[in-house]
Parts: sequence; C-alpha cells; structure tokens
Amino acid sequence: MALCAILNGCHNHDHSHGHEHEEEAGAHGHEGEIHISPERQEALGISVDTVAFGEFSEVIRTSGQIVSSAGDEMTVVAKSEGIVSLGDLSEGSAVGKGSRIATISTKSIGSGDKLAKARITYETAKKEYERDLQLREDNIVSESHLDKSRLDYEHAKAEYDALTAGGVSAGGLVVTSPLSGFVKSLSVRSGDYVETGTPIATVSSNRRLRLRADVSGKYYGRIARVRDADFITPYDGRAYSLADLGGRLVSYGRASDGDFYIPVTFEFDNKGDFVPGSFVDVFLKTADSGSCISVPLEAVVEDQGVHYVFVREEDDDDCFIKREVTLGQSDGTRVPVIKGLREGEMVVVSGAVHVKLAGVTSVPAGHTHNH
Repeated sequence: MALCAILNGCHNHDHSHGHEHEEEAGAHGHEGEIHISPERQEALGISVDTVAFGEFSEVIRTSGQIVSSAGDEMTVVAKSEGIVSLGDLSEGSAVGKGSRIATISTKSIGSGDKLAKARITYETAKKEYERDLQLREDNIVSESHLDKSRLDYEHAKAEYDALTAGGVSAGGLVVTSPLSGFVKSLSVRSGDYVETGTPIATVSSNRRLRLRADVSGKYYGRIARVRDADFITPYDGRAYSLADLGGRLVSYGRASDGDFYIPVTFEFDNKGDFVPGSFVDVFLKTADSGSCISVPLEAVVEDQGVHYVFVREEDDDDCFIKREVTLGQSDGTRVPVIKGLREGEMVVVSGAVHVKLAGVTSVPAGHTHNH
C-alpha cells in the first residue's frame, strides 16, 4: 500500500510522466494531504464524524485506586491453632460460599490435638449431663448439680461446634469461605503454624467496587461540584465511564490526611474484569460545564509534542488534511479542541493512526516529484 499526496490540493491532476508511484491506496500530492480510497478506509476501520459544539464538563485529572466495597470483602481466619494447608488454592482462585479455603491440622502441636480434646470434652460432658438427667428423675442429684452439668455440656458443645462448623476432614478442621467470589489475597502459606484468629485469606465477592480518587488540595474549592468520573485501567488501557457502570458519588473528604490530598469516593457495579487494588488514572467531572467542540481521544495523534487531527475534504471522500489543534483537559474519553477545528468539518474519529502512517509512508525520504 502506497499512500501518496497530490500537488495543489485534493483534485485530479494530469501528470504527463505517468503515475509510477500510484498504488491501491492513493497517490502523491501536496505535503499534508493524504489519499485513501473508501474501500481501504473501510478495511482499516477509518471512520469520520461531523464536528459540533456540545456540553463538556470541567475535568480534574488525578490518580486513584479501585477497592472492594464494604460488605463485599471478608477475611477468613483460623478457628484453632495448628498447621495450615491450602491445597491448590491460590490468589485469584474462584470460591463458592461454604467452599474449602484451608485445612488446619491440630495434631503435633505443643498443647496437644485441640480437635481431639474438644471432642472428648464434648462427648464426656454430654454423657455426664444425660446421666444427671436420669438421676434427677429419681431425685438422686440436686437441681444445682444438674444446672452445672448442663452448663458444662452447653459450653463444651459450643466450643466443639465452633471448631467443626466448616466440617472435619482427614487433614483436620476445614475452614470455609463466607461468601462466593474469588481469593483476593493469602496471608499464610501451606505448612505455616497459625494461632486462633490468624488471618488466612481475604475473599471478595467483587460485585460492587469503589473508586477512590486522591485530589490535590489546590482543587479543594471545586471538589464539592464533582458529580461523575471516568477512569483508565493500566492493564487494558481502556476508558470506563462510571455512568455506564451504575456509579454514584459516595463521599468526598473535607480535610486531607496531612499529605494535602483529599479523597473522593465513588461506588460502581463490577461489569468488567476490574482488579481490586489496582491504580488507575481518574478524570473527575464537575457540575461546571460549557459548550465546546470536542473529539474522541483516538481522533488525536501526536508528533513531537504537537497534536493533530485529520480533516476530510468536503468534496473529496478520499482526501484527508493533517490539522494541528490545541487541546483542553480530557475527560478520559473525549478532549475539547480549543483551537484548530470549525463546526461542520468532518474529522477522523477512529483509525487516525492508520491515516498518520499513510502520511508517513506515502512520501519516502528524499523523494520528490521532479522528474
């Protein structure tokens, strides 16, 4: 594919020497003018749209982090001291409510097998209580003795039931997940010794997430007017709109934590493969808006720090002009054009990089049309 520029605009010229350099995509002409046939445009995914004025919110760009919402994340802890075994569990593993997280062996520890001792204590107390109930019918034991026997039994039963709530396997006590979701993090490794209450894993249902943006104190006067936000994830480079994710503003801080950054928190539905804990670029949108020309971010190309768009000639569907533009602050999906475009012009909004490459490859270095 050779993409060429034509002398003096996007018009047909009769070159007596022939078009040795014409190929499928276009022909040579004036610098900055690029010809791409409609068929080639379709194949490359190049599309255009009409420039128009529209509402555009004032934007504060900052950084932020995606975190799990309250109630959607729980920490699983050890119910007894012992040696923990995680089996095949790893961070990111999917788990169901009640599914096994770990097994804790209470054998071979200094204080003895806690599970075995709890079972013996429970079974002994149960037999004692049942025996005392029989004797009470014959008035052989006092009411106070029976009360003590019942309390001992209930205490032993409660302790044993708490230990075995997740079940018991050949490996020991089974620790289960309190909710469905995935393992966000593991706090121990197989073979580690744990005490009662030691965190083993954090499980997240991942249904509802939060976006926390840290805003510089210099924007304090504008934070109260923040209404919406977009964010870009580092792992796929995509821009997401909270409005499309059922997002809502939860809160904003009125004082910084001493680092002069003020938290602004949103909550949204996890409709994508978002990773809790990941850091993102955030574009906070305020209630202050105005009418301006804006284009999608992918419509803009950069060359040595200068920004350009490609404008299609009004009377020539296969001719594009490279136009320098001055940009405002992006909202993560679109960017206002302060200077360089007029309402009604046709601009490439997707596939601009292909048009840029066409402009670069159409005229080889050192090539001229002087034949």
